[in-house]
This record gives sequence, C-alpha cells and structure tokens, in this order.
Amino acid sequence: IGTRERMTVTAFGPVVNLASRLQGLTRQLHVPILLDEAMAGLVRARFCEAEGRTRRLARILPYGLETPLVVSELLPPESDFPELTNAHLARYEEGLEHFTAGRWDASYRCLHDMPSFDRAQDFLTLRITQQNRAAPPDWDGVIRMPGK
Repeated sequence: IGTRERMTVTAFGPVVNLASRLQGLTRQLHVPILLDEAMAGLVRARFCEAEGRTRRLARILPYGLETPLVVSELLPPESDFPELTNAHLARYEEGLEHFTAGRWDASYRCLHDMPSFDRAQDFLTLRITQQNRAAPPDWDGVIRMPGK
C-alpha cells in the first residue's frame, strides 16, 4: 500500500480479521489458544491424542462478523496436563450441548463439575447466572459479542 517512493506492507482481509477476532476472544474466554471450526477439525484429524486435544467452547458471533463461529480451545495432551482429564472435557461438552439447546440449568450443573482452576467454564456460567439459569425466550444458541 502506498506510492513507489514509500511503501507499507500490511496484512488485511477476512482471514486476518478472523484471526484478530479469535485473538481478542482469548481474553474473554480465559483460554490461551482459540481455534475456529475449520482449524479445530484439522487438529482433530491430524493430531493423535498424545500430541494435543481440542475442546469446543461455544458458538459465538464475534463483533463485526456476520456468521457465528464454533470456537475451540487447543489443549496439551492429558499426559502433560492430567489435572484436566478427558472425562472433564466430555463433561464440559455435555454442558455446552445443554447450553446451546437452552437447557441452562442442566448446563450449569455440568459446568460446575469442572475443576475450579479451569477458567473456560466461567464464560458460560456467567451468562447462565446473569439470566437466573434460564435461556432467554429468543435463544438461538449463539453468544453475540458486543465489542472487539
């Protein structure tokens, strides 16, 4: 971008915008690495469980995007992080299924089975408690983010 005398190289476009939104969501979801659905699928297909794991966290509509994303967390293998077992991840995903379907009381119970150090569950439990454990009447399973 720029004139022949002065040129600036920059990256822009939908992929860069998505990467920026995912990076911003890491702070809000309290996880270090977020993946979109396509990348999480590649990780699941190409990594064996001894190399790494993924956990679906939520279906989110990031600010400035038009299509909701299923975001997942990249986790180390259970052997490197035994405090967060595969059974814990399965329980979280059960809670996520209840959350998405609008069964927030059941979701809340599942999420409270997670270890207290696991901050990822805080993102959903906060929304559930703010609504007295009942999904809004117009709930469609998507969390709309109000800002970047």
